[in-house]
Amino acid sequence: MRKHPFEPAKLVAGLVMLGVGLAYAMDAAGRWDVRPLVLLPLAGVGLCLAGVVSAMTYAIRRPGQRTAEGEVP
Repeated sequence: MRKHPFEPAKLVAGLVMLGVGLAYAMDAAGRWDVRPLVLLPLAGVGLCLAGVVSAMTYAIRRPGQRTAEGEVP
């Protein structure tokens, strides 16, 4: 099996969606009363957070990053 790079944005998005899905499941089971108008914006905020994490990861791992002398390391 080939190794693949770690992508933190996918981890953040997955955890947020897992949490939202768990909250909906608990609401359906009657264990927790949660309003959809709270969870839907939470899912959107989680996706925006994943986008910010993705941009930061790209900035850190930027391909072709130059050194001070202009040479590619």
